[in-house]
Amino acid sequence: MNKLAKGAIAGAAGVVLLLGGAGTFAFWNSTANVAGGTIVAGNLLVANTGAAGVWTDQNGTTIDVATYRIVPGDTLTYTDDLTVTAVGDNLQATLALAGGSIAPTTAGNAADIALAGYLVDNAELDATGTGISGTSPTYTVVAGTAGVSQVVTVSVELAFPFGAVAGAENDAKLGSVNLSNLAVTLTQTQ
Repeated sequence: MNKLAKGAIAGAAGVVLLLGGAGTFAFWNSTANVAGGTIVAGNLLVANTGAAGVWTDQNGTTIDVATYRIVPGDTLTYTDDLTVTAVGDNLQATLALAGGSIAPTTAGNAADIALAGYLVDNAELDATGTGISGTSPTYTVVAGTAGVSQVVTVSVELAFPFGAVAGAENDAKLGSVNLSNLAVTLTQTQ
């Protein structure tokens, strides 16, 4: 048999094998309904819905923070009632002072930067209420199956401490900070 005939026979045999195998690709499938239901998402919210909070100094005297002149040794405290809502079977969250809450009034001013640094380094958040646990700087909120929706008393304490060396705080003289972004965050951790 010549080469051409052998090639034709081999080609025909290949086509027969391919066509014969085409019938074996049967993709079977089936569907069954299962007991479904409705899933409802939880909620996580902190809101300041009441009256404005109050600023006090270390003596408990109410102050106007816009006109108060802070000096080393002073501690200023802002107290406010916030509504915390946490709903979710496995929801856990942290309540903390937001980054950027204390900023230099003028970004390039050395005294503003120094004062902001002292206050940021010594800032503390205190929170009390049902479902809140932990200590400063971060508190934990555990929703549980019933959830938490209540008013929480939050205090932000800004301390301008004395340094170990006399005059160490001189770099903050005449400094100014912007507290307009003072905020508390509630962030899911689980």
